[in-house]
Amino acid sequence: MNHAKLCVLSSRCKLANGPECNRQCPHYISLHGYSGTGGRISNAGTPADYRLLSLANSPARESQSRVYATLEKYCATFDRQFEDGADRIKSLYLWSESPGTGKTTTAIAVLNEWITAHYLGALRRNRQPSQTPAVFLDTNAFQTDYNLATMTNDDEAMANIKSTILRVQVAPYAVLDDIGVRSASEAFRSYVHAIINHRTANGLPTVFTSNLPIEEMAVVFDQRLYDRIRDQCAVLAFSGTSKRGRR
Repeated sequence: MNHAKLCVLSSRCKLANGPECNRQCPHYISLHGYSGTGGRISNAGTPADYRLLSLANSPARESQSRVYATLEKYCATFDRQFEDGADRIKSLYLWSESPGTGKTTTAIAVLNEWITAHYLGALRRNRQPSQTPAVFLDTNAFQTDYNLATMTNDDEAMANIKSTILRVQVAPYAVLDDIGVRSASEAFRSYVHAIINHRTANGLPTVFTSNLPIEEMAVVFDQRLYDRIRDQCAVLAFSGTSKRGRR
């Protein structure tokens, strides 16, 4: 089996495709763990089908070539995370009116680039890489979990909701997928507000995806939070119609 195709380091590793390229590799284990669990990639909480994505192999790259040209330059700034006093790493707002244009795929590809840059950058500097350098939050799934917890008065589930909020608030890098759902309750929106407010106030880079233009966040949340989201944030619009089912 060609194990290089099963590792996010394959394009950067001198051992890729060689006899030493296997699932016993300590770097593979550090990033992917055993059977897809326990590594830094799986710790991020992304769906299993997305865990090998990068900017180079993303299926959205061809249809969104303009966006990806910008993202190549953006990801080159990730080494700033190790530099004291360096310019702040910007956030991203990926949006399109049409669903299925590759926003989530792209956001996770960028997240994986961050994890890889963090892991390799820490090793080069003789530092211990974080076990969870980035996290992914599917706000739709998060809202479903919240609704079920409140409907059933499930204290344990609500404790998990709180744990998720705290985890995403402090992660060095995060993807908040599909923000701005108008049908959310006021209570749920306040939780998402708390996550975004904490991250923006502390200068933590975040990738937002949405089907709404960034200006709509002033309506979905409030003007103050909108101002914080757009500060130090690059807005990238995705073109075209849905490509779902073509991955």
